[in-house]
Amino acid sequence: MMRKILAIIIGVATAFAIGAAIGWIDDQFYPLTFDIDIADEAAYAGVIANKTMPDKLLWVAPWLLSSFGGAWLALRISDWKWAGWTISALTLLVALLGLSYPQPLWMQACAVVLPILGGWLAARLHHKPYPGEPLLG
Repeated sequence: MMRKILAIIIGVATAFAIGAAIGWIDDQFYPLTFDIDIADEAAYAGVIANKTMPDKLLWVAPWLLSSFGGAWLALRISDWKWAGWTISALTLLVALLGLSYPQPLWMQACAVVLPILGGWLAARLHHKPYPGEPLLG
């Protein structure tokens, strides 16, 4: 039981770290050069509409990569399928909370599809460690 809880905690921390790293990379390559009031939906929608496609892809990439990385690590630690799906569900929740800001329809679809896809890929790539195999080897 403790291993499952630890796997979920480490998986969430990993998913957060992956998302933060991609967000940092996005800020380095595509910094916001002007200040806007996030409460002004029209101004925010204009900023999103004017982003380049690579910037938009860096915006949605954490939904897939965080879900995959966190879920895979949680599965590797616990070998319990629900640990991975818990990480994917939490990533989905965070992605859906981000939809409170105006975004193009394809980005809204990515917010739903990519966390689920990341969890599914993690489950497909995970294999049960054989006896004596290092946990993260």
